Amino acid sequence: MAPSDRIGRGTSFAVIAATFALLTTGGTIPIPLYTLWGADLGFGAATTTWIFAIYVLGTLLALIFFGGLSDQVGRRPLALAALGITVASTLFFLFAANVPMLLAGRFFSGVGVGLITSAATAALAEVYPGPNKAIPAVVSTAANMGGLGLGPLVAGFFAEYLPAPSTLIFAVFITLVAAITLLTLFVPETNPRRVAKISWAPRVGVPRAARSIYLRSAVAVFPTFTLLGLFSSLTPRFIRETLDVDNLLVAGLATFILFEVGVTAQLVFRGREPRWSILRGLPLLILSLGLVLTGFLLANLALFGLGTVIGGVGAGLSFLGGLGQLSRAVPHESHAKSVAAYFIAAQSGLAVPVLTIGALSGPLGLTGATTAVIGVVLVLAVAALVVNARTPRPVGNG
Repeated sequence: MAPSDRIGRGTSFAVIAATFALLTTGGTIPIPLYTLWGADLGFGAATTTWIFAIYVLGTLLALIFFGGLSDQVGRRPLALAALGITVASTLFFLFAANVPMLLAGRFFSGVGVGLITSAATAALAEVYPGPNKAIPAVVSTAANMGGLGLGPLVAGFFAEYLPAPSTLIFAVFITLVAAITLLTLFVPETNPRRVAKISWAPRVGVPRAARSIYLRSAVAVFPTFTLLGLFSSLTPRFIRETLDVDNLLVAGLATFILFEVGVTAQLVFRGREPRWSILRGLPLLILSLGLVLTGFLLANLALFGLGTVIGGVGAGLSFLGGLGQLSRAVPHESHAKSVAAYFIAAQSGLAVPVLTIGALSGPLGLTGATTAVIGVVLVLAVAALVVNARTPRPVGNG
């Protein structure tokens, strides 16, 4: 494709952001559908835990082994690979007839999200045409959190009110992926390939001079994504079992509110310094965890709902601040692999609640397991606040 056939920087920015948001949306579409698949295919909560876990595994493997690859080969090839793998994963969901097909679909969905995460985040920073360098980080985090929240809402609506509840949503999704793939072909490369021979060794990490900043960002984003994972796993069960509401759209709406409140907070406070965002976000995160636990134990919807809103603001600020301060601290040639390292910490936090609650619910019961996990996350969030409250040392060169 000739350079003259490529689209402008502003349009390219919009296409990259839409691609990122679409693929993260696809990562959470299955959440409201597990009950339908469980009834059709005959599996329970334990299998659901593994289906979720293999998605996180796919994301982590992609980030570890390919997260920095776009620093070598360019951003567009990784985006196209992510879109192609997402098409394959969606076909598994469309024709799912057994648990192995669901596992394959979730694994490849995770790989697609992992591939697009660092490449899109880096490309947004490189293609942004305006002078405000904070905007790409805001858009990246909004695309990530916005997509994660949109998936359960859209899937819940399709499953509750439209025919073919576990397949129609994937037919629509794969059509959107095909359309955005065509648009991506016209996006100019923001990081042309600079190496003759590609190194396939894992390229994840940050330059030595930025490691202290990375530590601050990682310890902040870990409990942030743990909160998001808690809501993704707890909210549908809380609404169904405690409130006796079986509407799949309502379950998706509750998760949607948490994520979209986070996106709104990022947009409102986008002009603030990253450290300011973290030091305001983490205390809200701590308060939210306390309210969520109390609401869960007392079956109190008001407390649970208040914790949802406060948690959304806290998560949005913490995530934005962590990514913003890391992006400022690393040089251009290390951008993708540094972002990959950040999202590895985030995705690890996302996996913790579901896997731990699933493992402990047998000996401790659901309430005991949930209480134990939230207690540990509270301690981690307090520790993250202490680490980030300390005056950071200036980042040197190298």
